Amino acid sequence: MDVSDEVLRVVHKVERLPREDQDKILKMVDLLTLVPIDVRDESQRMLRDLLARDPSTKSECVAALDDVIAYLEQNVPRSARHQTFLAKIKSRPSLKARMT
Repeated sequence: MDVSDEVLRVVHKVERLPREDQDKILKMVDLLTLVPIDVRDESQRMLRDLLARDPSTKSECVAALDDVIAYLEQNVPRSARHQTFLAKIKSRPSLKARMT
């Protein structure tokens, strides 16, 4: 299976998940684009460890994913955090008006 087929398969699986789970996955993907490669590698190790533990409940799985997200959030470079913050402010009409 080539990469595009694999990505398509993952997208189809994700779209069947509850909205809350989709949001968590999207947040993780967004954060992965902002962190340095060593942080990405460590988060992938954390996810592999989660799969190896084979959690028996959804709450165990969610807790582990929340840990990965927290780790990623803590390791977003300051400049990327600043740019993300500015983008959020600019997208809010009431705050954007105050900035101009």
